[in-house]
Amino acid sequence: MSNLQEVIVNGSNKWSGLKSYDISKIINIDFPENQYHREETSKNQIVLHHTVSGPGIQGDLNTWLGDTSRIGTHVVIDRQGVVHQCFNSKYWASHLGVKSDFLKLKGYNDYNKRNRILDKASISIELDSWGPLTKVGDNKYKTIYGNTISGINVVEYPNKFREAVYYEKYTDEQIKSLGEMLILWSEKYNIPLKYNEDMWDVTNNALKGTPGVWTHVSYRADKSDCHPDKDLIAMLKTISHK
Repeated sequence: MSNLQEVIVNGSNKWSGLKSYDISKIINIDFPENQYHREETSKNQIVLHHTVSGPGIQGDLNTWLGDTSRIGTHVVIDRQGVVHQCFNSKYWASHLGVKSDFLKLKGYNDYNKRNRILDKASISIELDSWGPLTKVGDNKYKTIYGNTISGINVVEYPNKFREAVYYEKYTDEQIKSLGEMLILWSEKYNIPLKYNEDMWDVTNNALKGTPGVWTHVSYRADKSDCHPDKDLIAMLKTISHK
C-alpha cells in the first residue's frame, strides 16, 4: 500500500484541499542584495531542503549572512508553517553545491558550470527542522551538533535513510504551506508537479535539469534533506495531478 493510500484509508486525505498560497501571508526578510544574485532567470525546477537547526530561522539566516558565497534559499518555512521569503523567486542564489568532479564522473561535459546552471533554473525552499537524530533515551535525541533535545515528533527509518534511523518529522503546518507554495510556483512558472518516484536518491533526471519538484538528495549523496516523510510524500502525490 502506498503512503498516499495509507493516509486515505486511515482517514480523509488532509492534503486534498490545498490551493495556491496566499502571498499576503508571506513574511519578507530584510535579506541584503549582496547575499543573492539579483538576476532574473527562467525556472523549471523546485528543490526542497531542510535546515538542520532548532526552532526559529534566525540561526540559518546568520549562517548565510556570515558567508560571502551568496548561499541561501528563496524561502524558509518554520515549524508553524509561516513562509519567510529571503528574495524574489525570479532571482537566484547558491543552494545545491554539486561538485564538478562528481558531475564529471556522471558524464556531464559541462561539469564546470552545471551546478550554476541548476542553481539559476531552480527555486529553493527550506523546511525548518533538526534533520537526522540519534536516540539517546526515552524520547530524547541528540542532534548532529551534539545537543540533546526531547519532546519532538520523530520519524523512524528502521533500514536507515542516508545513514540515519531517526529524523525530526516535518509538521503538518509546514507540509500544508509547502504544498500551497508548490502550487503557487507551478502556476507562476509552469513547473510540473508530477510526483517523481526517484527524488529520494541521486538521479540524473534532477542533475540534467528535468522540470519538476526534487529534493537536495536528488543531486547529492552526502545530503539528507529532505527525508521521505510519509505525510510529505502523501502531499506531493495529492497535488501531483495539478
